[in-house]
Amino acid sequence: MRLIAVDQRGVLRSPQIKDNDEFGLHDLVTDIEEIRQSLGISSWSVLGHSFGGYLGALYANLYPSSVDKLIFENATFHLGLSARSLLQGATMEYSKLGKRDMAKACLDLAFSSPSKSVSELWIEFTELTNGLDEHRNSLYVHAIDKDFFEQLVEQSPLSSEEWSKAGTHQQKLFEEGKVFDSLLGSIPTQSTLLLKGRFDYVMSLDQIHAYITGNPKTDVTVFDNSGHFPHAEEPQKFASEVIRYVHDEM
Repeated sequence: MRLIAVDQRGVLRSPQIKDNDEFGLHDLVTDIEEIRQSLGISSWSVLGHSFGGYLGALYANLYPSSVDKLIFENATFHLGLSARSLLQGATMEYSKLGKRDMAKACLDLAFSSPSKSVSELWIEFTELTNGLDEHRNSLYVHAIDKDFFEQLVEQSPLSSEEWSKAGTHQQKLFEEGKVFDSLLGSIPTQSTLLLKGRFDYVMSLDQIHAYITGNPKTDVTVFDNSGHFPHAEEPQKFASEVIRYVHDEM
């Protein structure tokens, strides 16, 4: 099995996006297809984690003949639903810290009117959960050191400048606004494996239900000892599940 890891445009090893560059969601999707074509691959299976799953679903819809199977690890298909789920997790974290006012504020926002715009909801979610400081990692990590991502950055051969590129990338996507569109009304039709960490809040159960309803060719594998990062929290099971699924008959 041939594995190809892709850094999104403007992130890590990819050239940095400049402030005056035009850049949006469609660029990231077409980048994936151009990589496939440049490598001479007729079609491939696509694995996306978190926002990478959002990109993978968009890509599968735009270039269906290029995709054999889809594997999504704790993906978001609707940032609004992910934010509301994460806010419920933040409620628990603030409650453990004895910060009842913050816990209630998170819960109030989590169950606020569905008419609230996704972009507004995301901004308020970010502001509220930033107040958790180092405890914010508990929303994403379960079975390993809570600061594992910070350790990964510190031990990485990549420079701090390369890691910091993501700020401009994210800012431009948010300013464009297309990332706040739900994909749940246009679920891809390819066979899909959803990899769900039991303690993950990003790929909420309402999103999983919508995906399965929209695509009956969907399997779900649960990682009982993982949060948002099963590939790091249960790496052996993660690898075996991905290999099994890719090699299963179409």
